[in-house]
Amino acid sequence: MKITTADLKQDRQWRAMIGMSEKQFYTLFDAFTKAYFDTYHATLSQRKVEVNIKYCLQNEEELLLFTLMSLKLGLTYDALGVACGMSASNAVRNQKIGLAVLATALDNLEVMPKRKLLTIEDFNALFGEHKDLFMDATEQRIQRPQDNEFQKQTYSGKKTNTLKAMIITHFLKTIPYISHCYEGKRHDFSLLKNEFNKEKPWFNDFNIHLDLGYLGFLNEYSCQNLFIPHKKSKNKPLSENQKEENKQLSSKRVIVEHSFASLKRFRILSDRLRLHRIDFYDDIIGVCAGLWNFYLAK
Repeated sequence: MKITTADLKQDRQWRAMIGMSEKQFYTLFDAFTKAYFDTYHATLSQRKVEVNIKYCLQNEEELLLFTLMSLKLGLTYDALGVACGMSASNAVRNQKIGLAVLATALDNLEVMPKRKLLTIEDFNALFGEHKDLFMDATEQRIQRPQDNEFQKQTYSGKKTNTLKAMIITHFLKTIPYISHCYEGKRHDFSLLKNEFNKEKPWFNDFNIHLDLGYLGFLNEYSCQNLFIPHKKSKNKPLSENQKEENKQLSSKRVIVEHSFASLKRFRILSDRLRLHRIDFYDDIIGVCAGLWNFYLAK
């Protein structure tokens, strides 16, 4: 590969290229190497000899570096291939392999977010010690789909085509839970109801912090305390006390915005998405959330 770890000589360069420090990279590298061997029952070098073809990537270190760069820089596959000395098709294949191994490594390190919670016991085990939960949905613009029906489903209230996912976080700013991806037309509250069956007491023991996209929450769910801003209208302007309360709530809810910003550190999740496979994008957003959790833990 054209770019190697030897080219990254300063901490600023490490963070600019892969979103973490050199020390964090090599901590992750140990888990990545083990995950690769567990997946393929051989090292990358051994597999390269076995198939007797010329590999663009020589070892697990280069594969991890390539995978993190592909997420942090968000380049097209053609540009990524030129930067790393491989064809666009090889860039696609190597990213797919790297993401799968990286997801396994992060899971082994216990920093991957949960994507689906089926029982109250699972929910309490994940959030039990954190009584204040912040929930919101994050959106990303995508290229306008050619399929007319799918185009309608992804057209959101922001007048563009998007995909969205719901995040639940807490005061530590990690992302313990992120839903699978939905089309942008789906309302944030509808997404919540799809993920959490309202017949179950998911939030009974928690303080829930929401924005105005979740008005009517208490009509569907119960919780210990609900913190949601006052809504102003043309005929009912907010009082000074209500404005102050909204300001206080916003100062706390900024936690979830920090979590969203942590995902947007990876430009593959902040630029207009050029992938056409939603399932692959779903894998990417999960791994990026896991990388943020790893970043905070290490």
